Amino acid sequence: MKKILMGMMAFTLVSAASFAANLASDNASNAPYGDGWDTGDNGGTGFGAWTITTGTSGGFAGTFIGDPSAAGISGMSATSFGLFANPAGGNFVTADRDLTGGGLSVGQTFQFQWGVNWDSDGIGNKGFNLYVGGVGGTQVVNVNMGGSSDITFNGDDVGFGYGTDVMLWQFTMTAPNTLSVFANDRDGSGTFSTNITVSAGIDSFRLYASDLANGDQRQPYFNNFEVVPEPSTIALAVLGVAALAVRRFRKS
Repeated sequence: MKKILMGMMAFTLVSAASFAANLASDNASNAPYGDGWDTGDNGGTGFGAWTITTGTSGGFAGTFIGDPSAAGISGMSATSFGLFANPAGGNFVTADRDLTGGGLSVGQTFQFQWGVNWDSDGIGNKGFNLYVGGVGGTQVVNVNMGGSSDITFNGDDVGFGYGTDVMLWQFTMTAPNTLSVFANDRDGSGTFSTNITVSAGIDSFRLYASDLANGDQRQPYFNNFEVVPEPSTIALAVLGVAALAVRRFRKS
């Protein structure tokens, strides 16, 4: 009987963990991006289609699928999402997307990779926003890099210096109105973390670049968008399912 119970629990653990590990996922190597990254493209699962908006004034702006190593960035797939908008003077690009499952629930994490090398120079900016109530609703997060090494979170410097390592940004709903933020430094020396109050779970995001000086090293890259349960949530779910399996076995 012990062997049977152990087998049932092992199967339950594997099944529950596999089910819970990925609520939404997309990366630039998925089939819809084989011919580029455009409005209406929708790879992976759990996200809505992309909406790409560009504006130019005697320059260039848009999206592409490319290799971050061309910008000197390390740790990212050779097939990643890239933005360009140059030179300064009214050139910009935004890439907007919704989480189709609605806003994050308590215990869920939205995470993705962001890679940058050279600063934007001059008046340029690159980064991302997170929203409650859709893009155009309430902006609750802005992470930005402008004309210096500084990366800011809602206007405050996070303390990251220059570097070329990919950053993993994670946003976890730890309570109905609390969003926990964590990211690793791009020079490999530290991390950033904070908590902010939000009205509800984030449900959409925007990637952007504007008025960058020329040079491939200034282009930002993103990849591996995911919504996952935090480890403690997975553990509780697995234990619950395993306990239910044991009770059913004992009754049979």
